[in-house]
Amino acid sequence: MSEYQYYEFQSVDRRLTQSEQEAISKLSSRAQISSTRAIFVYSYGDLPGNEKQLLIKYFDAMFYIANWGSLQLMFRFPKGLIDIELMRKYCVEDIVEVSEINDFVILEISINEEEGFNEWIEGEGNLSSLIGSRQEILQGDYRLLYLAWLKGITYLDDLDDEDEEDDDDENDEEGLEPPVPPNFGKLSSSLQAFIDIFEVDEHLLKAAISASVAKPSIPESSIKEAIKKLARSEVDTFLLRLVKGESNLSVELSKKLSGMIEVRQDENSGKRTIRQLLAIAEKEEKKEEERRGQEAKAARIRDLEALAKRETAAWEDIDALIQKGTSSSYDEVVPLLLKLQDLADYQNQTVKFFTGVQQLHNKYSSRSGLKRRLLKANLL
Repeated sequence: MSEYQYYEFQSVDRRLTQSEQEAISKLSSRAQISSTRAIFVYSYGDLPGNEKQLLIKYFDAMFYIANWGSLQLMFRFPKGLIDIELMRKYCVEDIVEVSEINDFVILEISINEEEGFNEWIEGEGNLSSLIGSRQEILQGDYRLLYLAWLKGITYLDDLDDEDEEDDDDENDEEGLEPPVPPNFGKLSSSLQAFIDIFEVDEHLLKAAISASVAKPSIPESSIKEAIKKLARSEVDTFLLRLVKGESNLSVELSKKLSGMIEVRQDENSGKRTIRQLLAIAEKEEKKEEERRGQEAKAARIRDLEALAKRETAAWEDIDALIQKGTSSSYDEVVPLLLKLQDLADYQNQTVKFFTGVQQLHNKYSSRSGLKRRLLKANLL
């Protein structure tokens, strides 16, 4: 199997200068560069230098995927617009990391599947589908971090039987679920893309949704009142920066106004341990299996009852196929007989069914191809 590595970087808050584009293009002849993006694809070799340093120097987002099982997403944020301590509550060692470098905060989500990916992978388009989550985080929406944390805990291998003995005596903070962000009931397209690309467990996600509350909306009247409380000098400063085209100005202003408005936010009812969360997910999985089993059983009964109405015609169809005497027609006979066998089991008429099969065999005893197929399917 050939090697495949895909790196993509995007700049959101500003455009790259011509000199910056030229500097990046010198890193590799494989670079595809524009004023907002850089893509590197390798079937052998690797990206020169460090992708994290490249992100810090030029870009706001990075996505990487390799066919041996590596998957990585990084976002760069202006330090002053991010609640670093809250973000760190979602960290999982070696999987979800938050770091401060110069004037930036870097969110790094890294997954390594030991067995690699089982199907063809393609990196193109993934970062564009994920990039919206960066803006959501800037706006104080940390659902992506919680999803990353959910993915991360599926790799934890220290929840063994010895830990189980300590659960009643100690409530280790590291074993607790971080705050469940509001509005998990309705996910954005970028969050759904993360779930699909990083394969977040659907049952863990259901467990998360069960503790997520709706985020209260702020009335426009409250926002207007908060604006009135701004000093004239603050208003002038914001307007000047708006004219200059500063990025993320709306985020900064929204944070300031929100801080001036008292909004009642219901907290999730008590923190769950990771073990409890995994147990809830396991129950959700069992419920799903039972539901699918019931649906499959109901579908089978519907099919059998429909077949029962045309059972005589089905036997006639089988006889007509055998009369054709071709290999392909014999191949069609066996699946039809197996359906009739299933119907016979459902109707407690197994003896009648095998009598019918034996009659067919006696009628066409010279058809060796037919006999071989019936024996292989345990119909004789």
